[in-house]
Amino acid sequence: RCIRHITVVFSRPQNQKNLGSICKVLVPCLSFQNISTSVETINTNLQLRRTEKPSPFFGEHEVSTVSSVKAGCNPAAGIPVGSPILNHGGNPQKDVGTGRQHPLAVILAWMSAKEAHLNHYHDFYLDLGFDVLTVRTHPTQLMLPKSGAQVVAQMVLDFLVDNPDYKKLALHAFSVGGYQMGEILVRVQRTGKRYADVLPRIRAQVYDSLVDYGGIPAGFPTALTKSRFLRKVLEILLHVHGVVMYPWATIHYKASSKAFHNNSVMCPALMINSKTDSVSCLQTCLQVADRWREKGIDVTFCTFDDSKHVQHMGTYPEEYANEVLRLLQKAKLLPA
Repeated sequence: RCIRHITVVFSRPQNQKNLGSICKVLVPCLSFQNISTSVETINTNLQLRRTEKPSPFFGEHEVSTVSSVKAGCNPAAGIPVGSPILNHGGNPQKDVGTGRQHPLAVILAWMSAKEAHLNHYHDFYLDLGFDVLTVRTHPTQLMLPKSGAQVVAQMVLDFLVDNPDYKKLALHAFSVGGYQMGEILVRVQRTGKRYADVLPRIRAQVYDSLVDYGGIPAGFPTALTKSRFLRKVLEILLHVHGVVMYPWATIHYKASSKAFHNNSVMCPALMINSKTDSVSCLQTCLQVADRWREKGIDVTFCTFDDSKHVQHMGTYPEEYANEVLRLLQKAKLLPA
């Protein structure tokens, strides 16, 4: 019950603002009105959105094969009314991006993220001409990584291997999405040749409100209660959980953290955080950024004064959008 309550608090963004008017000023091509999109729910963890906007790359053309048949609302999948739904026989992940010349944004969502909040980020990328793959890691999959988060990591990698037309990828991870990225890196290291070509396709990486394994025992209680006494009790309980579950969970958390700190994705990175984030540790994020810079990764560090956990875009929409757009241009995923 305690873990369930912590999960709810950890994943509750509020007061997200509409970015339409802001981004129209920032970039002429951005307009979140009437974005035509197809949505495919591959499984409970993966969902693909395909834009009908042109690819942002000049001189590249494609023939749109997206159905225009309208579908009703699918509450279980969180699919908005009016979105075409695509279904494939056989392997549901294979070749869903065949013939696409659009870049793909891979969004590693925060825990129990609501569709309404994720849609701000979906729309941001879709209107730039990106397709979007949304990856959800459920709380039980985080608690038991071997049968959960590691399986999700393999799903993501298999999707990218089976859809090689997505040659240019932008990764955008939120909160524990950084942990999920670590599991992806571990899987690549341990599997060898099958996934060798995936990481070089990542051209830009964004980490919003990053939470590392070491920051969880102190970060979760801070988000849960203002009582210093209860914070301390919860911190002790989480440390005990880490010891008791070491062979089934903690050892995998540490391996993911190590792989993330030794990031083998060498493209430009953007870290977004806040001085008042009670869950993400600013000092830990700085240490990760310094480690990556030592490896030769170009890291931009963006720190806001007072935005809450995974709420930076809602609090500072113009600044947030500008930082991401600059990164995408630097990575040549958008024209300068």
